Amino acid sequence: MRLYKYCHPDRLDVLRDGLIRFSSPMVLNDPFELKPHIPDSVTRTYLEANFEELFLKTVADEYFKLPEVARRTFSLDEAVAKCQIQKPAAFSKISEFSTNFSTKFQSVFAKAMEEKIGVLCLTESSENLLMWAHYADSHQGFVIEFDTDHSFFDQRVGRDDEFRHLRRVGYCDKRPALAFGETDDFLPLITKSTDWRYEMEWRMMLPLSNATVIKGEGPTAIHLFEYPRETIKSVTFGCRMAIEKREEILKVIADVIQLRNVECRQTEIDARNYRLNFLPISV
Repeated sequence: MRLYKYCHPDRLDVLRDGLIRFSSPMVLNDPFELKPHIPDSVTRTYLEANFEELFLKTVADEYFKLPEVARRTFSLDEAVAKCQIQKPAAFSKISEFSTNFSTKFQSVFAKAMEEKIGVLCLTESSENLLMWAHYADSHQGFVIEFDTDHSFFDQRVGRDDEFRHLRRVGYCDKRPALAFGETDDFLPLITKSTDWRYEMEWRMMLPLSNATVIKGEGPTAIHLFEYPRETIKSVTFGCRMAIEKREEILKVIADVIQLRNVECRQTEIDARNYRLNFLPISV
């Protein structure tokens, strides 16, 4: 499969150094990134459904903390029976806690994603006029075509690993819900509003701690990951790219051994239609 990355004209380092950015959700332009809705009703249901098990476990834990001589005077079942009188009060407290739990959990979950997860965003199209405008500096940048069949794009450590490989992003009008206790449902993390459907996005997520190079500090630090440059199949230049910048990039492509088979193309606006024409150029 071939996917594309739109790049600012100053991102020459992607080609020259073989480093590509996986971005924290905090710096992505969609503020809803990796922030699924966590409904109160689902959270309350989950907590209250597990109350009985939690209650029995707590009583048992406390019972076995008692000295053996004390435990000889009454059994665990008797201890549970004696504690039943405290059950309504405990149930009331956990229900009250669950009312605000979803808001707290959602905040903690979002913070963890921003601090720990990096996202590589690719797209199915190199011809999208909006993508050229938004992510390639108003057609002054360039687009890299990747062969995503390479093992770099599938680094799963097990069959159940939902991260570390490319996933197609879904789009819907309703914000997806992630129920507490059901965090194995990965779809809410790769779903965006239909407003973003034009991006035709695929994404891959890796731990930010695995970055090859980290520039800066804090939540806006830039995390760069080494990738095999032989995965690059073509580089396409924007119709507004400065000639000097294009020549600079072409020189890098000519000088880097892994890039010498890369096809290069120049875009031009079509004379009649709202589209770009792609013209091959030699390195």
